[in-house]
Amino acid sequence: MTSADLKDSPGRLLHVVMVSMHTSPTASPGSADAGGMNVVTLNCALALGERGHRIDLLTRRDDPAKPAVVELAPRVRLFNLDAGPSEPVAKSEQEALIEPFGEALRRWWSSEGADVDIVHSHHWFSGVAALPLARAAGVPHLQSYHSVAAPVGAPLEAGEPPESPGRNAGEQLLAVQSDRIIAVSEAEKRTIVERLGADPGYVTVVHPGVNIGRFRPLRPDEDHWAQGICYLLFAARLQPLKGADLAVRTLAAMPVGDRPRLVIAGETSVDFSWYAKELRDLVDSLGLHDEVVYLGSQDRDELAAMLRGACALLNPSRSETYGLINLEASASGVPVVASRNGGMSESVLDNVTGLLLDNRDPEAWAEAVRRFTDEPEYRAEFGRAGREFALTRAWPVVAEELEVVYLEEVAR
Repeated sequence: MTSADLKDSPGRLLHVVMVSMHTSPTASPGSADAGGMNVVTLNCALALGERGHRIDLLTRRDDPAKPAVVELAPRVRLFNLDAGPSEPVAKSEQEALIEPFGEALRRWWSSEGADVDIVHSHHWFSGVAALPLARAAGVPHLQSYHSVAAPVGAPLEAGEPPESPGRNAGEQLLAVQSDRIIAVSEAEKRTIVERLGADPGYVTVVHPGVNIGRFRPLRPDEDHWAQGICYLLFAARLQPLKGADLAVRTLAAMPVGDRPRLVIAGETSVDFSWYAKELRDLVDSLGLHDEVVYLGSQDRDELAAMLRGACALLNPSRSETYGLINLEASASGVPVVASRNGGMSESVLDNVTGLLLDNRDPEAWAEAVRRFTDEPEYRAEFGRAGREFALTRAWPVVAEELEVVYLEEVAR
């Protein structure tokens, strides 16, 4: 049976387990260690559930008040498993929780896993915990990384910091022992093949999607999030990798009296608690305290309202496997100014839906931003193209692509 045959037929309905150890798929992106991975995992699960599949999301309980199981939608359940303390744990310390989480997975499997067809792990913690269980049960194990660690001593542009000593070895193990790897971009696939040693024939790219109903352009009769004031939006976790400092310096490089506001939406995790103060000190040193608005992590509806009102999204991240927020901005009819690295060129069509920059010079970034803030029609042209691009990546499209991969593995 070919991929085309699978895509054109409904196939069998599957019981899929998605594992996300270190962060719940329902956590708000931009908070602690939550980000694009959470959005992708949750929305893929919901869209697959709508296609009739049964999806169980397994995560570690980080709050004693969270129930053991939550029905998120018909056929989609979230299980909070007890492994380690029932409280948040810094990502850099979670490697020690892999073994107890693996034991929690085995307990869950003994009561709920009799008919599981696929185990799909998200992030290396999850994969190392779940791979032995899938192997023992004879069930295909699929791995998604969402980010790959930089080699020890490499600059941030090479990827995320390793964070814990076993990460590089764990990622390499999963690259060669998983039945299939699902990458979020061609750029991530190259990294997984070249750095981790995966067989390219077993790495499939499924680009992330977007909720095109939630993330949409501003309607003519709709209230603007900032009452018509032009602002730039930076929305990401606050850590050096994400480059909020460059967003601030970009604002400082724009002419006094002709600057938009900069809205920073995101929080620091325990591992980067010092960065928020460093960022505020930078803002104060540049005399921008009246022009920068700090907001914490926003829920999805509020983020969507903020996006559709922005003059531009700034994404100066030093390394991204895809850059999901770029696609959400495009769906909202908002142009993106982003770093050209990793998978950014797959979430931003350069000179079509946004501008990709090869440098970290605030003056160059300011010049790019001003093309959007000073020229409304130019901004609108990019916004229209962005919306058209985003319409090709609605979550049902992504779920259909994933379904094909799952059915291929079950039939193998």
